[in-house]
Amino acid sequence: MNQAHGGHAGHMPSSGRGMAISAWLTGIYFVIEMGIGLWTGSIAVISDAFHTFSAVGGVLVAIIAAKLAHRPADEDRSFGWYRAEIIGALVNGGFLLGMALIVIVMGAMRLSNPIDLPTGPMLWAAAGGLFTEFISLGLIWKQSKSDLNVKGALWHIIQTFVGSLIIIVTALVIHFTGFLLIDPILGMGFGFVLLWASWGIMRDASHLLMEGTPADVSLTDVIRTLEQVEGVANDHHVHAWALTSGRYVFSGHLRVSTDTDPQAVLKTAHRELKQKFDFFFVTLQVEDTCLDESDAEAIDVTRGMQADRPGCG
Repeated sequence: MNQAHGGHAGHMPSSGRGMAISAWLTGIYFVIEMGIGLWTGSIAVISDAFHTFSAVGGVLVAIIAAKLAHRPADEDRSFGWYRAEIIGALVNGGFLLGMALIVIVMGAMRLSNPIDLPTGPMLWAAAGGLFTEFISLGLIWKQSKSDLNVKGALWHIIQTFVGSLIIIVTALVIHFTGFLLIDPILGMGFGFVLLWASWGIMRDASHLLMEGTPADVSLTDVIRTLEQVEGVANDHHVHAWALTSGRYVFSGHLRVSTDTDPQAVLKTAHRELKQKFDFFFVTLQVEDTCLDESDAEAIDVTRGMQADRPGCG
């Protein structure tokens, strides 16, 4: 029996500085916006200030999770702290879900009793929000495409950005038309957008925490690749999962014929997996005899394929 393990540090762009700057900008704007809201007595501005505060909290959660994820492995956590980023994304997804429900409920309550809003302070507060939020979005947008943790923080900032746009549109419509229902209608509409975004983040985070196969990895393709390696008679107990966004791990068993060089098979299979699927870490077990693995059949996704493939009889 032969085993091979492989890993590489990889290069994942750090968004820690971008998120820190975003947190500072959003935090400073929260203080300013809350001051304007308290000074004018505008419920709309005060409400948006609390949305801004939630964005600060979301970004801080992402920063803490990212810092934890960089801790090295130890005896208690042999795979390191990478999953902290996934937990951070799950927390932010839940946070967004709560905010979405609050926005929808508040909008529904206001539909039956719309109020006249002071448009001047609303425009000033929203303009300041757009400025700081636009900078914050630019700082972490690129990294959010490949990092679920950062994606959760990004949606908090998007929430406040769109909230500022809604305030501007609402203020202008009320000022020129007097149509007060525009405020709850737009607010509820965006609430449903947040609901959709939070569901996506929580779904993806839960999938990774359940050690689900990464969305961009096809186990069928992996199995076919291993079967094409010269000398491989059978591959089984193949598993692919993610430690965090972009850090994929693979393990599998390869059965070879007795006249095959196991080390040659090991090197070829390892190289194919790293090059074609970009796994962060690979563990392969090469076997020239059939082992009793009947107790683990429930977690062998290849068990249904055995009828058409060489097996252990």
